[in-house]
Amino acid sequence: MDKLKTYTDERGCLSLVEEGNEIPFSITRAYWIYNVPQGEERGKHANKISYQYLIAVNGSVDICLEDINGRRIYHLDSKDKGLLVPPRTWNELSNFSEDAVLLVLASHSYDTETYINSYEEFKEYIKR
Repeated sequence: MDKLKTYTDERGCLSLVEEGNEIPFSITRAYWIYNVPQGEERGKHANKISYQYLIAVNGSVDICLEDINGRRIYHLDSKDKGLLVPPRTWNELSNFSEDAVLLVLASHSYDTETYINSYEEFKEYIKR
């Protein structure tokens, strides 16, 4: 997880990410997830080619990532933290706070052919 560059003065805070610095890819798509009902989960997939960068711009969310090296859980709860999700990484998003807004910056446009939606298929895929 990255601590984002943040500037703070009497006018407030400004946090930023820059392509080529915190984000090691060209941003092709941006979307945000919000109004997730209590107890619901999102994600539960991996992408074969796309990088994603996640920022909880409001509230909090837990991110579970799994790759060939194992499983890790991150708690995004601050506007000045970001999390890189590389290709070939299973992700599960859970424990959204009522006010959570999760911003996702992605390296590729949406293409169903690049997604792995079965955990069993993912486990086989990363062995290759």
